[in-house]
Amino acid sequence: MSGSGEYAPSLHLQLIELDVDLKRLKGFARRADKIAHKRDVLLPKWLPIVEDYLTKEGKQNEDNPIFSYCTVWLFDVGNLSRGIEFGLRAIELNQPMAKSIRRQWPGFIADTVFDWAQTQAEKGHSIEPYFGQVFKLVADHWKLPEQVTAKYYKFAGLALLRTKNGEVTPSHVGDLQRLQQADGYLAKAQELHKHAQVKTVRNKIAMRIRALAELNAQ
Repeated sequence: MSGSGEYAPSLHLQLIELDVDLKRLKGFARRADKIAHKRDVLLPKWLPIVEDYLTKEGKQNEDNPIFSYCTVWLFDVGNLSRGIEFGLRAIELNQPMAKSIRRQWPGFIADTVFDWAQTQAEKGHSIEPYFGQVFKLVADHWKLPEQVTAKYYKFAGLALLRTKNGEVTPSHVGDLQRLQQADGYLAKAQELHKHAQVKTVRNKIAMRIRALAELNAQ
């Protein structure tokens, strides 16, 4: 990455135009209006430029704020598939984060996908494939704060215990392996962060495992 703030003439002009768009975006008072503007105006305008940038050899060695902003906007409008794809590419290319975001790419992706998954799960909707994809990165590759990694392990454990309407209820699970896997994730969350607050649900899992053992022994 150049990191010098010096851009090719064409990119320099595009960044001037981007700055105008960003100032216009700040003029929207309502979050819903900002999201609609990103979805309907900004992404259709700038994504083709980003896609062209990603296909050109050599150009990818340059910092490209347009790429960074489009990646953030994809998450903002709920396009997690492309958002994750672009975010991982940004990490690969060592692209700097958009100036409006204080976190680095791994933390931003992890937090954004977690918030989405939490909303989905509470409604009884599927959290896959996006939660699982990012959970693997959080668990095996990204060096994030322990509290962030812990909340992923906790959420993964709770996800195995949810009913179809989104409630966490170990007593409805009849699969011993599923219960043990959930408890393993929750134990890891506790190990990473002592305030993970998993003791109660782990006790319920233990009770369910004992109940299943007694049932099988009859």
